Amino acid sequence: MKINHSSIGVIGAGAWGTALSCLLLEKNRHVKLWAYEDQTAQNINQYRENKVFLPGVAIPEGIQAFSEIKQVVADCETLVVASPVQKTRSLIREFKTVLTSNHQFVLAGKGIERESGSLLHEIFEEELGTSGNVSILSGPTFAMEVARKKPTAAVIASANPELGNHIQDMMHGPRFRLYRSKDLIGVQLAGAVKNVLAIAAGIAEGMQLGLNARAALICRGLSEMTRLGVKMGGVPETFSGMAGLGDLVLTGTGSLSRNHTLGLRIGEGLSPEELFQNQLTVTEGAATSVSLQSLSRHHQVEMPICEAVYRILYQRKAPMEALTQLLERQMPESESINWGQNSSD
Repeated sequence: MKINHSSIGVIGAGAWGTALSCLLLEKNRHVKLWAYEDQTAQNINQYRENKVFLPGVAIPEGIQAFSEIKQVVADCETLVVASPVQKTRSLIREFKTVLTSNHQFVLAGKGIERESGSLLHEIFEEELGTSGNVSILSGPTFAMEVARKKPTAAVIASANPELGNHIQDMMHGPRFRLYRSKDLIGVQLAGAVKNVLAIAAGIAEGMQLGLNARAALICRGLSEMTRLGVKMGGVPETFSGMAGLGDLVLTGTGSLSRNHTLGLRIGEGLSPEELFQNQLTVTEGAATSVSLQSLSRHHQVEMPICEAVYRILYQRKAPMEALTQLLERQMPESESINWGQNSSD
């Protein structure tokens, strides 16, 4: 694999893509950032601020924003894809004609494609015929804190050691500690499922169920995540690390989480339909909850918390009714987890 150390592009100028651009500029001279909205690109270039998605953060001069995606892809062999997961396939189809064998990708989204149930690396495999040039960035990373250089740890997963080493060298720094992993599936599953569990934790907080209930949701949610992830080929240790437990604790308790905030508002009495209509940014957990219904059934893994979130979001199940049904299930047995097997939750 030919590694180009000078050209770096970021696809997606939301909060996360903008924050990653600022991070990348610390060790690289130039970063090209593609924005879906023309106005966002203009604001970044003219005012050095992403006023809509990352307000209050000064964007360095070394970051140049564009609204033409093929221009960024053609000029940059290393591409960080920070677009919403549900839009990734259409974006690949838009820029695939300018790709070369030297292009390499860092996939920074967290979710599962709603219609197909595909993980991000599977979308690349299906669209481009390979995922050997793909790495996955995940872990407990709020965009605003990364942009403001708060201490952060994350994980980069790649089946290609050379690519993993290159991305780690490109992004690791004093305030951004980046661990390596070979577990593409586990890291992606953890990042996707935790978004659904964060909605559940937010609902519990909005209903004022207390800290005990939130801790129980996080703990049993981790069990659900791990059972499905291992059944799909993930490594058990991944789910107790940065991509699993670390990210779940952050998004399940942090006020900066869009998924947690969505759940909080539902728990306070707002309807999911109303919240979906008025949201400006993407809440990945809402779409992922749909994908998990088919994945959990296909792999015969019980995921009662994730299923309850789905029923609240899409079947108009009242949060209190969903909670009651969770509590009224059969009496649990041992708390121990049999990796990859089903168990009473």
